[in-house]
Amino acid sequence: MSQAYTPPRRAPRKKLKMPLFGNMVGGNSGSGESVDWGGKNFTKLVFIVGTLGLLAQLFLPNLWAEKMYDSPSEIRDLALEGSIRKKYTDATNPNEIHYILVVKQKDGTRRKLDLHLADPVFFDQVAVPQRLKKESGSLNVVVTRFSKPDTTMTIKFKD
Repeated sequence: MSQAYTPPRRAPRKKLKMPLFGNMVGGNSGSGESVDWGGKNFTKLVFIVGTLGLLAQLFLPNLWAEKMYDSPSEIRDLALEGSIRKKYTDATNPNEIHYILVVKQKDGTRRKLDLHLADPVFFDQVAVPQRLKKESGSLNVVVTRFSKPDTTMTIKFKD
C-alpha cells in the first residue's frame, strides 16, 4: 500500500504582543522577557489614576483662578498702579456683558477687574499699553497716554 506524502511539522508561530499589556491576551508565558506592569493590580492602578485626574479637573481650576474684582465697593477700595495687559468682553449672556480689564501691578501681581456694573464709557476709553493709577477709596483713575497728557477719568456705576 502506498502512503501519501506528509510534510514535516513546523514550529508554531510566535504570538503577537501588545507593547504595554504584554502577555495579557495570549501567547507562551514561559518564553521571552517577562515585564510585570501591575499584574492583578493593573485595573486598580488605572482606576486610581483616573480618579486623581477627575479630582484635579474639579479642584485645580478653582485654586488657580484669579480673584475677580466686580462689585462697586471692591473696585472703590482697590488701589491700582500698573499697566493694562488685557482688555476683553465676555458676552456669553447677551443680557449681561462683562467688560474685563487685566492690570499688572508694579509689584508683579495681577488684578482682574470686571466692570459689568459700571458704565462702559471708561472701558471704551482705555487701551492695552496704557498705565493706570488709582487711589484706594476713590473712583478717579489717572490714565497715562503716550500721545496725550495724563487724563483723569472716573468710573461711574449704573444705578
